[in-house]
Amino acid sequence: TMNPEEGELRPQLLDRFGLSVDVKGDKDMELRMEVVKRRVAFDADPEGYTKRYKSETDAMREKITKARELLPKVQSDDDIIRAIVTITTNFGIDGHRADITMMKAAKANAALDGRTEVNKDDIRAVASLVLSHRMRRRPFEEASFDTEELERCLQSI
Repeated sequence: TMNPEEGELRPQLLDRFGLSVDVKGDKDMELRMEVVKRRVAFDADPEGYTKRYKSETDAMREKITKARELLPKVQSDDDIIRAIVTITTNFGIDGHRADITMMKAAKANAALDGRTEVNKDDIRAVASLVLSHRMRRRPFEEASFDTEELERCLQSI
């Protein structure tokens, strides 16, 4: 984790993080209330809370286990590699870590979806996680990911 109030990390360090998730508080009142309610419920009865969500947790655990078993069988073709390289090039990403990470993440996404072939939807699902922290920006400028540019890249392949 990183606290942006403590200053930005250098691009050389950011590139070493495979995936990055920007966590922000939700502005939707109902969702915020649900977060608070669930936290209060957990604090009041951790064991009961855990039991309440056991079936959902077990289902996700099973899905991940199956994806891990399927992952070595997931393949990609040259069109997928070309799409990934086109995206990283068009977004001005230096080096090859982003390309390799995007391929690995796209394969993992395909496996999680129960498939053995990577497709463009897998790239869509992981691109912002791979690229947002690697994109060049000026000091104090917020990172933003251009989904329209991503779509242009994918459509051009």
